[in-house]
Amino acid sequence: MLLTTCVVRRVQLVSCWTRQLDYNYFDRCPIVGNHPYHRNFLMAAGSVGHGAHFAPAVGRYLNELIIDGEFRTINLSPLTFDRVLDDEPITERLVI
Repeated sequence: MLLTTCVVRRVQLVSCWTRQLDYNYFDRCPIVGNHPYHRNFLMAAGSVGHGAHFAPAVGRYLNELIIDGEFRTINLSPLTFDRVLDDEPITERLVI
């Protein structure tokens, strides 16, 4: 085992950034679709900073829910709030 000791004499902050994330503590996956208790309340939350990646698919899914009452082209039903109520978290098999 190699141990390294470093001494830092002067550290200066050059730049930084921060952001707020909507985080789903249940299974760390987005929650998308109808709210189970409130009519006409659609959710798109818990993307944990990946919202820009998910936005086209989520937008289309919510559009189809509003216009058609169901999904037509993209099935995001595994991401609905029902999985939280049923205590069935999504487990990712591979994270890259």
